[in-house]
Amino acid sequence: MDPDLDLARLRAGRLARLQAAMRERGVDLCLLFNEPNIRYATGVSTMPVWSETTFVRCALVPAEGVPILFEHPNSIHRARLIAPDVRPMHAWEFTDDPEGEAAVFAREIADAARELGAPPDRLAVDRLGTPGLLALLGQGVALADSSPITCAAREAKTPEEIRLLQLNGAIVSDLLTAFRAAIAPGVRERDLLAVLADGLLRSGGEYLATSTVCSGPNTNPWRAEATARALEPGDLVFVDTDAVGIEGYFFCVSRTFLCGDVRPTPAQRDVYRVAHEWLSRMLELVRPGVRCGELAERAPRLPEAYRHQRYEVMVHGIGLEEESPSVAYPEDPQPNPDRVLVEGMALVVEVYAGAVEARDGVKLGEQVLVTGNGARVLAPFPYDPALL
Repeated sequence: MDPDLDLARLRAGRLARLQAAMRERGVDLCLLFNEPNIRYATGVSTMPVWSETTFVRCALVPAEGVPILFEHPNSIHRARLIAPDVRPMHAWEFTDDPEGEAAVFAREIADAARELGAPPDRLAVDRLGTPGLLALLGQGVALADSSPITCAAREAKTPEEIRLLQLNGAIVSDLLTAFRAAIAPGVRERDLLAVLADGLLRSGGEYLATSTVCSGPNTNPWRAEATARALEPGDLVFVDTDAVGIEGYFFCVSRTFLCGDVRPTPAQRDVYRVAHEWLSRMLELVRPGVRCGELAERAPRLPEAYRHQRYEVMVHGIGLEEESPSVAYPEDPQPNPDRVLVEGMALVVEVYAGAVEARDGVKLGEQVLVTGNGARVLAPFPYDPALL
């Protein structure tokens, strides 16, 4: 960790952005269960992978003042090192009476809202299990979606967040160095995935969000995961890091490499060239003031052979998770056509190129910071010279 990074300022800056977004939208209270949202509001993360699949902790955030963190009881001692107001969470899952337990939870939330000086009858919520939802509705609480608030707050990064992105970018570059060095005939995809996980954990990162390491015929189509397949000479090998690093910041960088001291085939060179040229041209278009719809219109076109298996989006936001905004391919509906890129946004620009029924596919992607001079790559790492 950088000794000059002020974690207290990091947390205060994020909370200030969240509360400003609440006030702009006339929202008095947010009830947050999504782990990255809790972390953004309070600075606290506890068992993040498990917490994303259960309802064991939440944060009640007022538009003014100190949030209340309802924490897993056995984790309160840790949470109190960071958050000033931590209370035991009354969970309803894994009990014989989820409705009754959820009713207790709802009453505690209503009482806490009154303590915060906010009306307990209106809440903006990110996600909520059915028993909790029904219990709050039974208390007469009107619920709204908190995502317009949290997305708006998290789009542009604070100076401390940018410093964290730079720190994690260096770690990801090291991970890719180790990954590339480990590529050899006979090595399994799972062995390469373990190289990533080992380097990430030893560097102070937290976990891999996916297991996207593929080789040879597993590179086409996209959306495969690491298997026990052993690499062979001449295989293409791609990785999407999807690494959750220091303080939970997500890094999504993609590279494709050639295995062994062999010449790539003409087809491999061609598909790699298409992906590399597309990514290089797309990165040149990313700059503040451009609308997402305009970015889609100006985007380079993938050759017809690769369009059927195109990636879901060309660009998406990144931070404590994959975030807003995103830019879809020109032929697809645009989710955020009127959103304007601003300085301080962190984005992932990525491409998959793989023709239907071809053996090989290529995934390339960069994580960038939007600056006044355009897109600054946060984890610079060379492309495979054998394939260029």
